[in-house]
Amino acid sequence: MKTARRLCLSAALLAAPLSLAQSTPDDSAQEIQLRFRGTLRDALQKIAEEGELNVVVTGALDTPTEVNFKGVSADQALRTMARAYSLHLERDGGIYTLRAMTDAEKTRAQVAPPPAPPAPASPSAPAPPPVPSAVTPPDDFSDSALLNEKDLKRRVHAQMKKLHQRARKGGQGMVARGHSLEVKEGESVDSAIVYGGNLVIDGHVEGDAVVYGGNLQLNGHVEGDVVVFGGNAELGPSASVEGSVSSFGGRVTRQPGAQVEGSIESLGGASISRMVSGEIKDALKDAREEEDEEKPERGGTLASFLLRFAMLFGMGFLGQLFFPSRMKALSAEIRNEPVKSGLLGLMGAVLLVPALLILSVTIVGIPLALALALVVPVLTVWGFAAVASELGSRFPLRPASKTQALVLALGLLVLLGLGQIPYLGNVVTVLALLVSLGAVMRTRFGIRPQGMPEPIFPNERARG
Repeated sequence: MKTARRLCLSAALLAAPLSLAQSTPDDSAQEIQLRFRGTLRDALQKIAEEGELNVVVTGALDTPTEVNFKGVSADQALRTMARAYSLHLERDGGIYTLRAMTDAEKTRAQVAPPPAPPAPASPSAPAPPPVPSAVTPPDDFSDSALLNEKDLKRRVHAQMKKLHQRARKGGQGMVARGHSLEVKEGESVDSAIVYGGNLVIDGHVEGDAVVYGGNLQLNGHVEGDVVVFGGNAELGPSASVEGSVSSFGGRVTRQPGAQVEGSIESLGGASISRMVSGEIKDALKDAREEEDEEKPERGGTLASFLLRFAMLFGMGFLGQLFFPSRMKALSAEIRNEPVKSGLLGLMGAVLLVPALLILSVTIVGIPLALALALVVPVLTVWGFAAVASELGSRFPLRPASKTQALVLALGLLVLLGLGQIPYLGNVVTVLALLVSLGAVMRTRFGIRPQGMPEPIFPNERARG
């Protein structure tokens, strides 16, 4: 009886450490969810981050890889990666060390006998979960995984350029620089772009949602694409994206319930993040330069219009003041023969350039070429003013208020206003200039002789 008690006590003492060891949680057994595409070193670092493990990686390990782990422990993921890419894995307590195998180690690994099958587990012990095929073989890499740094940089730059062009076409887009941006619930915008900040979308975005150098959190609806450069994209359970979701230099997290009609792409890693950071700086610089160029253009459009109007009105008013009969002759020619004037103006414009070149090769012709280059533009402007006066005279005005200045101003406003229309404005301006030049040539600037000249002496008797 005493012997039996001693045996039971000994068994209990031996079982106590085993039970304590089983009850102690193992960090390496923590299950991870990881989908990553990048270099081997970055993939190992991602596994360490997801599993909260201490991992030391030595060597370059720049081999492209693509992994998709779901419901496996971080320890299993590291060992699977080590077997797939011939890595030497060593564990010292809670620290994992991985490096590339030497040639001798690879040879020994190839000739080593297969490990003995594990002992069957007891019925009470749960069966270990099956290890999924998480590592894509090198022959099955997609084109994106095989992109080198130069190709990836070109792709990121092209994507930034495309998104920037889309944003410029938008009307009521929201843009933030150096701070975060929030599209609140019930709010709708054309597009949302953030430079150097975070973006939170709880409302509706009709176009694209883009973040440069920050993170994106989506709980609303985006009709276009969601793109993050140098940050992470987190899709909440109520997120809805009609386009694609991409993260360059980060990762995409998709919670259950999030809907994405397009593709989901995540290109993360330290090297990619550094490259994307450089591209973000270039994109910010280009955006500022384009804004600086556009501001003077937007502010100078009205000023340029008023300057042209003032110059043409002044020239036309001076022509009517000092050469009233010639300006009337030009107006009559434009009113009666606009087609012939336009054709002759086209011929004169075509022949003007070779005529200037021919005159410029001789010493005598140089002054003539200079005079021609100065006189023709001035006369054409007066002809343009005559065209404007002819247009202005068609307005239904009272005879008392129909002055030459008012008629000229109305005609110039019509011509210059039409000139602001894209494409059509250029055609109207060119046609008006050709008709002006042709009328000047046909009338010799209003001094064309009318009929045969009368004789100085009407008869022989008057001569005697």
